[in-house]
Amino acid sequence: MTEKRLGIALIIDSDKKLLGVLTDGDLRRLLLTRQDPLPALLVSPAITYGNRSPKSISVDTTIDLAREKMVIEEIWDLPVVSSDGVVLGLVHRHSLG
Repeated sequence: MTEKRLGIALIIDSDKKLLGVLTDGDLRRLLLTRQDPLPALLVSPAITYGNRSPKSISVDTTIDLAREKMVIEEIWDLPVVSSDGVVLGLVHRHSLG
């Protein structure tokens, strides 16, 4: 999240298939709602606090459809996946124009 200056981290398996996402909003809500000590939260698997059913688009989705989905779903980032769920990339709303 910090290195690429995006508010999302993709959670993938060893075959690079998308398992879920963890957003800066997920982290913010976690800190506000959980009473666990911070070190306990940091050693938990990220998928525990992330979204296990993230929105995504296929590699053949047009830019217009991707932009429309982001506006309708009110999201800023969409993973791009192959037909078998392998992560190919990520599009950010600002990059779509």
